[in-house]
Amino acid sequence: MGSSGVAALDRLVGDSDPMRLVKSRIAKVARGMAPVLVRGESGTGKELVARAVHACSQRSDGPFVAVNCGAIPENLLEAEFFGAKKGSYTGSSQDRDGYFQAARSGTLFLDEIGDLPLAMQSKLLRAIQERSVRSIGSTQEEAVDVRIVSATHKDLHAEVQAGRFRQDLFYRLNVIEIAVPALRDRREDLPALCAALLARIAQDGGLPVPHLSAELLRRLALHPLEGNVRELENLLHRAVALNDGDELHLDLMGGNVATTMAAADVASVTPSQLAPRSDAPASATEPKPAPVAEFKPTPPPLPSDLQAYLDQQEREILVRALHESGFNRTAAAARLGMSLRQIRYRIARLGITTPNGDDGASSHVDD
Repeated sequence: MGSSGVAALDRLVGDSDPMRLVKSRIAKVARGMAPVLVRGESGTGKELVARAVHACSQRSDGPFVAVNCGAIPENLLEAEFFGAKKGSYTGSSQDRDGYFQAARSGTLFLDEIGDLPLAMQSKLLRAIQERSVRSIGSTQEEAVDVRIVSATHKDLHAEVQAGRFRQDLFYRLNVIEIAVPALRDRREDLPALCAALLARIAQDGGLPVPHLSAELLRRLALHPLEGNVRELENLLHRAVALNDGDELHLDLMGGNVATTMAAADVASVTPSQLAPRSDAPASATEPKPAPVAEFKPTPPPLPSDLQAYLDQQEREILVRALHESGFNRTAAAARLGMSLRQIRYRIARLGITTPNGDDGASSHVDD
């Protein structure tokens, strides 16, 4: 993995179990060419994950072309994806490449793939299968060498069942799935996330980096944060804009948010519960993280065998998920964003034993 890959993984702030699993999966899938589907709620950082897959891959020197499938007018989709020849439609005064041509030897990121209309889904499927496209107005097929990474906040299984998404395209795209956790499922990452976001916000605005009070951090931990990292960034941006001192406090959160936080039982969250597992070293090109009161963990030593370390982390996460799911592999797989086949393979590869036979205490449910 090159320096660009390391930097891309560093941008995925957090050392909670769910984020460690995401980073482990990225490091593994980046080695091949298999299509990747990144799944997660809005605001969780799916594009950052896609960029990390690209940066960690052998295609990192090639282009990364990001496309929002829900933002393109339906009548322009084919031209945008596959290109168009001069005169092929009104206003086309010259030949133009589409996204597939622009992403040659690199990665084509199809964001919000669940919003793509059915008619275009069939054309996309053909392009992926044939590894070639035909520009509008052309009679020639043009070979394209791209890796496809898609993302969605929708349940594509349900979309397939409802007839809104092609099953054959779903299987083409979902060769490897990476589930990005919601912020509420990794609240121990809040101190590091807040520090990184505050540093970036301050740098962009040419402002000094403020401190985040321990009280405000505890309040944030109890806030729903349904908009995930995007909502957290919005709250911190507002606080920085309104701040006159060196430290951010609750009253800077604004109206309803401050009221909701103030009503929370802050006694239920302690600094030790929010402390991150480790501090990632800051990149030379990144601003220094904003200091967060009371949270100064010592970074662990670097592993001497990265693969063995990643396997051990994955094993711990799988064992925890199995235990919390009553050793029901179907339930554990769902919690980790895996298929049943994937979790069975990993359990066997990592030598994990479960009670009462192959599928644990609830093996009959898995079948």
